[in-house]
Amino acid sequence: MTTSPYALPGSLFPLADSLSSGILLHRGDRILFANRAISRLTGFSPEELSGKAFWALFPPAVSSTIRTQGRERLKGEHPAARYETLIVTRSGEERWVELAVSQEDIQRERAIVCNFIDVTERKRAEAAQKQAQQLLTQIIDGDPVPTLVINARHVITHWNQACEQVIGMQAAEMVGTCKQWSAFYNAERPILADLIVSGEVDNLLTLYGNKKLRRSPVIEGAYEAEDFFPQMGERGRWLYFTAAPLRNAAGEVIGAIETLQDITERKSAETELLRMQADLEAKVAMRTEQLEQAKATLEEDIARRETAEEELLKRYAELTELNCLLQEAQQQLVQSEKMASIGQLAAGVAHEINNPIGYVSSNIRSLKGYMGQILALLDVYEAREGALPAADQAAIRAAKQAADFTFLREDISQLLSESEEGTERVRKIVQDLRDFSRAETTLDWHAVDLRQGLDSTLNIASNEIKYKADVIREYADIPLVECLPSQLNQVFMNLFVNAAQSVPDNRRGTITVRTGRAGDDVWIEVADDGTGIPAAIVDRIFDPFFTTKPVGKGTGLGLSLSYGIVQKHNGRISVSSTPGAGTTFRITLPIHHQAPVGATP
Repeated sequence: MTTSPYALPGSLFPLADSLSSGILLHRGDRILFANRAISRLTGFSPEELSGKAFWALFPPAVSSTIRTQGRERLKGEHPAARYETLIVTRSGEERWVELAVSQEDIQRERAIVCNFIDVTERKRAEAAQKQAQQLLTQIIDGDPVPTLVINARHVITHWNQACEQVIGMQAAEMVGTCKQWSAFYNAERPILADLIVSGEVDNLLTLYGNKKLRRSPVIEGAYEAEDFFPQMGERGRWLYFTAAPLRNAAGEVIGAIETLQDITERKSAETELLRMQADLEAKVAMRTEQLEQAKATLEEDIARRETAEEELLKRYAELTELNCLLQEAQQQLVQSEKMASIGQLAAGVAHEINNPIGYVSSNIRSLKGYMGQILALLDVYEAREGALPAADQAAIRAAKQAADFTFLREDISQLLSESEEGTERVRKIVQDLRDFSRAETTLDWHAVDLRQGLDSTLNIASNEIKYKADVIREYADIPLVECLPSQLNQVFMNLFVNAAQSVPDNRRGTITVRTGRAGDDVWIEVADDGTGIPAAIVDRIFDPFFTTKPVGKGTGLGLSLSYGIVQKHNGRISVSSTPGAGTTFRITLPIHHQAPVGATP
């Protein structure tokens, strides 16, 4: 409850208690009235404040002065005043307040009205800012690098001793002014720090573009440059300077700091070095001319020898290239003959198998129809079986039971269906074999669906794959591709067999076949989860006769010939492998075949 030992006007209490600032009344001695804000500020309850000496709220160092001034104000000897002072809370904490003191007549008797505003946080912030400013001043002043700082109004706030020594102007005549330009130039113009504070980055190139201006690699928004200042010292000075923005917590630019470095000696050394270099180059040129005259006679001999060596190397290179082409042609010829032989043999075998399979399949379909008619006839007999004599019916039932007629009736239909399915599977295998091994005797290019070739090759290679891995087909829509189908089928066969053989014997693997289109190309991927290829040999797998298989299980020509076939199609084949995780081969082929220049259409 608000303290009120005297009968004060009733309207005073709600008004004073509604204020956020503390209100206190006294007549030179005890507290007559204190609102709720005083209790919150001091920590004293209203009961504790009631009748308490008002000067007891202040530290001992000032309480006596506060008491004397309060009594003198009652006599009219001090006017109203506003000042900052400390008060002591109930917990003993000292807090800063802004105290406004005035005299008022209340119930025809003079009283002192004190208005308390808590400014502790502001005073602490000011103290912290002052301390930071002092620390910054100490750091800058103690820095051996010449440094100056300007604020957002381009006023110099710091000018350290190193800056005084290099530039020759004292901090006393520079700090607090905007005359930073006078240290460097005869006429007023912005320095690098001014441009950064103003945000006039475009003007940097105008003023410093020919002075090796560059962005600082360390500080964002900072720039570095160098320039010659003829008015400094007796002969002028070269300065290297760096300017960086200073930002507040919100990231706003509140000033800039610029550091200087006297590089006059370095520039003089560079000039002297250039002079010495010019002298040396003149001497070298003279000696070079003498040496050129001396070696002129040797150059003719060297030229003749080089000509002979170049001719020899050219012949050797041509011979090597012809040898490589011969080996490649020989490999392609062997492969072509092999494929042609296999194609003819497979086509003949397929033809011979296809004929008997054709009439076997036709006979099974006819037999299936006949059996349907016979079973229909038996149904008619069964329907009339009840009209026969009892002895005949018993004989028929005994015969049915002995022949297991119900099982026969069901099994005959199932046997015929399975036989029909088997002949269809044989026909499909024969067709795939013919498609896979079709001989390209005329080397004609055809537009084919590569997915059919993949399926045919997987069917042919199923015996190599089915016991080792499961095949997952992830086919995307691709257009017809102009190619030599049987040669690409051979490539697919090599990749499928290698993928199956890479799976360890102690587990079942997965082979994933994918297709897709990329612009004017299509791609095919064959991925396995086998043992993978070591990184040390992955670059050699397309070399002829290179194999990691045991002796007798591989010739090392499969991937080499596959590489040649893909190159023949103007395509690319690549491999990515992780030991222990598997291997992925990717073939990229152009959709349209481009005949070599000069080839007969």
